[in-house]
Amino acid sequence: MRSAVDGAGARLVDRTEADAVVAVGDAALREAMRAAATEDARSAPILPVGDGRHAVDPDRGTERVAGVVDGLGGSASAVDGFSRIAHPVLAVDGAGDAPRRFAAADVAFVTAEPARISEYGIAFSDGESVSVRADGAVIATPLGSDGYAAAAGGPVVSPGGGLSVVPVSPFTTRPDTWVASGGVRVTVEREEEPVALVVDGDRRGTVEPHRAVGVEVATTVDLLSATAE
Repeated sequence: MRSAVDGAGARLVDRTEADAVVAVGDAALREAMRAAATEDARSAPILPVGDGRHAVDPDRGTERVAGVVDGLGGSASAVDGFSRIAHPVLAVDGAGDAPRRFAAADVAFVTAEPARISEYGIAFSDGESVSVRADGAVIATPLGSDGYAAAAGGPVVSPGGGLSVVPVSPFTTRPDTWVASGGVRVTVEREEEPVALVVDGDRRGTVEPHRAVGVEVATTVDLLSATAE
């Protein structure tokens, strides 16, 4: 990748000064997207390289990096030969004393003890609310909707299609899933032990019963996708 950048006459700089970001692998992509949601990070389009459905095949990664550098032409507003697809980054607020968290893929509420059923209240931005008994609940962006949320029975969502909201192992024979057009608020409703808050696959604290946690779109980040040749 470094040789592709050098060969195109560009240079590597700090991410906050970049006109474009190359993210190799899922972990790097999520880190770059979360960074774009912070106040001190400059928004720049991201070229994902890896195995994901939105990523460039690694075998063509070097070629695509050179294409991005050539396409930028010194401007971050347009990249010739690539389409820019906006993907949301989620903000998580209200989880105890924990600072605001950001998620590129998903936010999950999971019981700390195996096979223990909790009850979750889920309130949607349109005023609808539901209560479900389950091992957990997950809210996924389109980027993350084919991961944990899909494994739990949720839909795979296209960019711009909303957020996938899915109970995990619900205590019912006919579970519901939802695609939310806006943010949601999740509350552990039963008097019991706290549940774990998991952000992009990493545990980020706990959620106390009866304390609402808001999950909403904080910003969108453009991912670069090569146009058809």
